[in-house]
Order: sequence, then C-alpha cells, then structure tokens
Amino acid sequence: RFQRSREEMAMARKLCVLLLLAGPGAVLGEACLKDAQHHLTGKDMHRALSTRQTGRVSGETHDEIAAKINQAISDLGIPVRECSAFALEELNQLVRDMHCHFNTHLSGAYKEQDRRRRRHRELALYESEWQLEAEKVAQDPTAEHALQHAKCAEVLMLFTHHLPAGSRDALVNEQSAVLPTLPPFNPDTASHPDPHVAKVYDASYTCQTGHGMTASDTGSDHVLPHWPKEVHYTGTGYGTYPFWTAAPPGAPRPETSISSADIEVWWSESKAAELFYHASCDLSSLGYGSSRWSFLRGGRASDGSDVPCYHLMSGPVSSAVAYLYSADGTFCCESTGSQMLLSPSQSDFMDDMTLEGIVTLETKYFSGQAYHYTETLPASQPVQDFWYDTTLDGYPLQQGEGGTDAESQSGQGVFIYHEYNYTVWQQDMDVSLDASIFDIPTICTTSRYTCALP
Repeated sequence: RFQRSREEMAMARKLCVLLLLAGPGAVLGEACLKDAQHHLTGKDMHRALSTRQTGRVSGETHDEIAAKINQAISDLGIPVRECSAFALEELNQLVRDMHCHFNTHLSGAYKEQDRRRRRHRELALYESEWQLEAEKVAQDPTAEHALQHAKCAEVLMLFTHHLPAGSRDALVNEQSAVLPTLPPFNPDTASHPDPHVAKVYDASYTCQTGHGMTASDTGSDHVLPHWPKEVHYTGTGYGTYPFWTAAPPGAPRPETSISSADIEVWWSESKAAELFYHASCDLSSLGYGSSRWSFLRGGRASDGSDVPCYHLMSGPVSSAVAYLYSADGTFCCESTGSQMLLSPSQSDFMDDMTLEGIVTLETKYFSGQAYHYTETLPASQPVQDFWYDTTLDGYPLQQGEGGTDAESQSGQGVFIYHEYNYTVWQQDMDVSLDASIFDIPTICTTSRYTCALP
C-alpha cells in the first residue's frame, strides 16, 4: 500500500514476538515432574515447522501484537500475572522448570536462522548468564526492567515452541502454573547502554517467523507436515489391493505376500476428492472377468487377479461415495462402506498421530533420517495400527496400516503400505487439478456391483 524506509522496515522486523497459537503455561516448581517427557503429536511438529501466522495473534504495531497474545492467553483460562510482578529469579526458575521438558525433536525442527531456537542448549549456560545478569543489575538498576521484559517474552516462547502439548498441560494443570503477560516491545529499551542487556532484550523479541501480519485466511494452513490444498504424486504400493478383499475386518490375519506395484494419486482438499491408481489389483473376487452369475455363486475370474484399477473417493465422511473400477473401463463396483467409509484423507491427519521420534528409513525413493508417527485405534475398529513417515521437513515418505512400520505387522486388518516418490510430491504441490479428473465413469453409474468395506 505504501513505501517504507529502510529504518522503518528494520523497525517493523522488531514487531515479531516469539509466540504461536498454542496454549501457554508455566510452572514455579523446583523440580521436574517425574514423567516430564510427553509424546509429541503431529500438531506439535506442525507448530514447529510452521512459518506463517494468521491474524489471531499477529499485528502491525508493538501494542497490537502484545495485546492479541495476552488476550489469547486469557481466553485459554490460564492464570497470569503482570510481567512487572515477577522477580528476575522467578522468571529464571520458570526456565529451569521447563528445561527437563524440552523436546529434542521440537528443538531440531528450528533451523539455524530461525529465532525460535533456544538461545542455549544447556541449562548450565543459562545459569552462567543469569549470574552475570545479577551482577549487572547490582551495578546498574536500570538493567532490571529490560531483563525482566526480555525474560517474560523468552519464557512464553520456550513454553510455546519447545514443549509438547502433554508437557504444557501437565505443567499448567498439575502445578498451578502462573504465566507472565507479554509487555509490548520498546525500541528505547532495545538500545540499553549495556551491550549484553540490549542483546538479550532484542533476541527475546525479534524473530524471522513470528507475529507480523502475513495472512488473514482461515481454515487449514497447509503448512508441512500438513498437505497442500491439492497434490499429485507417484509411488509404490505394497501388499494386496484392494486391501479389504484380502480378509474381512476382524478375520484372522492371512499370510501376507508383499507384492509391489506402481501407484499414482490425485488428491484435492478443495474438491473433497481422491483418485488412486494401482497398477496391480485383484478384482477376481469382485466380478471382473466373470459373468454376474458366476460371481454371485462365489466364482473367481481367472483373468482378474492382476489388472490395473482406479479407486475414486469423493465427498467428506458424512456424504462420502467411492467407486473401484478397472483401468480398461469394463468393470466398476461401488465401494462406499458401511462400517468404515472410504473417503479422502484430511490434510492434517497426522495431527492425531503420535510422533515416536526420528528413525533411519530406507525406501525406494529415500534413504536417511525421518520422523515416524503411529496411531492405534480400539479393537472394535476394522484396522487398529497405522504409521506415517516424513522427511524432517515434513514431506511424506511412507504410510501404512496393519502394523507399526514396514517391518512390523500388528493388530487387526490387512498389512499394506505405500512409499511416496517425495520428489514428485514436492514438484506437484499446490497444482491446480482439473475437476474432470474426479468425474464418475459411466460404467460406475450403471453398475450394480458393490465391493464395500464391511
């Protein structure tokens, strides 16, 4: 809308304050909780990987940013005291209490240039700095005000960005935590005559990925590991497909022969649709290649055990419809389920999974370290165990069910997984998919065959 001078732009960068939307909290206890380390979730990692802010806690002035963040804290019902009511040692103690909860994977998600990184990796370095600061305050009482405000901002940043949600909840709910409020950034305070004090104050308020206004849209932010609005990718599928015909849900697990085949997928959140191509499908028990009467009598087609097929899923869970059809266009069955509807996955499905940690992963397309997510559903569900692996940047690498990884089958359901060609996935992120890709084939509008997941 208008031009800014270099000085004004530099000042605008000072508006970044290191907090995101996550619920804040802290603790005044003197020791770490016994079970300090809590499991990470996909939502925790998403918060760490996200470099975008929406309008809820961002603004264009120092006062606006601080007011929005303080209001967000108040809305969560977390007890707070004014920053000015905290002694420096109280704020130091909050960092001590949080230190044993800091999570290695969260810390590792922040790149070298990301100012959400902890200033010190070891608590001993904080302790040495605090001792130095106490001496400076004794020599110059004006340093106390600057350090107090800096520590309030840093406490909130550390709590928000370096603790899993479970740790934050435990600290708040089990320890009667009280948080400091966030004072607005003050350029004059950032120019304190003591270089150390000025540096600490500036570092506690300034960031590259904080709360300056960058977007005002709502809904999914599509920031990795969340999927984009639309994506096209290729890969390799392992195991029987369609998987639900290999054994009925709840039946004993069959001996699984892990075959592989090429896959290609078109996925769209905006169109609520997914088209899945598999180069080798077993349609012999569904009616492909057989007469209708042979199929009804339990016959299997001799030519239907290895044919390319498509699986089209359309609509949200509440109104999902799905069709499985042969690539040659001669066969289709409706696969809309009754117990488990087959619908397109959500872009943030990993938020409900547990991040188990970093593993060494070897796939057809990738070799290196990866984040490993798992999820276990109740025994009443047709499939219990699921897993998902991503690069450390959040790009998908491997996904499966009927086990906890590609080497470990467990729980109910058929063991099946696929590996993403993540370079194609990267190239085709945010593509604009033509709506005709998800058109229901004519054969499916006339077919009476059904092949639903029971």
